[in-house]
Amino acid sequence: MYRRIMMNEELFTTLAARKLAGEATIEELATLEKMLQEDAVLREQFHILQQYFTESAYHSSADTEQALQRTLSRIERPVKKLFPWKWMAAAVAAVTITVAVTLIYRQPAKQNGPITALADTTEWLHRENGKATRASIELTDGSKIWLNSQSKLTYPEVFDGESRSVYLEGEAFFDVAANPQKPFIVHLSTGMVYVLGTSFNVRAYENEPVQTSVKTGKVAFISGRKDDPDTVFITPDEKVTYRPTVQNIVKEATVAAEDIAWTEGRLVFRDRTLEDISSELERTFGKKVLFMSDVPRYYRLTGSFRDNNLQDIMYYLARSKNFHYTITDSTVLISE
Repeated sequence: MYRRIMMNEELFTTLAARKLAGEATIEELATLEKMLQEDAVLREQFHILQQYFTESAYHSSADTEQALQRTLSRIERPVKKLFPWKWMAAAVAAVTITVAVTLIYRQPAKQNGPITALADTTEWLHRENGKATRASIELTDGSKIWLNSQSKLTYPEVFDGESRSVYLEGEAFFDVAANPQKPFIVHLSTGMVYVLGTSFNVRAYENEPVQTSVKTGKVAFISGRKDDPDTVFITPDEKVTYRPTVQNIVKEATVAAEDIAWTEGRLVFRDRTLEDISSELERTFGKKVLFMSDVPRYYRLTGSFRDNNLQDIMYYLARSKNFHYTITDSTVLISE
């Protein structure tokens, strides 16, 4: 039942977006019309989408988010009365011209993590990396994924629905094959990323802030807030950082090439604390980093390394800030 409802909503979202973008075929228009005739809730949803597109048509792509927010604030009350589930709309750029499409997002049922939402008969594949391990994966649609250490990706053997959904724990860089008819969705334990075709990095390790940055194209990051999810649109060299514990979301400029440096065997740290850097070194080299005193944890350092071993990296970091370190077979000990 759950799968049928989700597939129906995905089909409606795709058909509505294609109609509003002027790209729907005659068959698609007929299917959408039939759905609207049979479902009063979908009719109201489509009416809301039309309101948004009517307003956003008079704005440049740079103003799309503001137009969306104004429309949502105007219709927020009737929408929440009509739809008891959690919802959200996201506008993204598509095809060769700036065409807005809209995603109606409903939170899944309460769950312990993203993988428990897989309630269908699709054959799902799992790739999990331990420390000091990276992997590259090519999906059946032509999308390519670079999976970082201590990360897990769950994905279908074949994409057979109206969208292309994968589930991520940890960090991955995605180079998504363009397909406006099948949006690509990365599900996280504390949110999701929605895209049609672009390249972007997602960092979602447990007990760390979630970060999404874009190399090419445009994506929508939708936070996992239960009561009122935020949607933030990200374009090249922009990054969103979401801290679920305090429900805080920040958008800022970044250098996407540095955010994905790990895919090329590089480590780039810009004004990062030694404690944050140590977490990266643990994942990269598989050695536990232990602080013998707290002071060095908060040293802020900057550095760039390519194919360097752990000994070299620690040597140069210790020269930029005065601290001592000892490397053993399984640990790195840091002290003042």
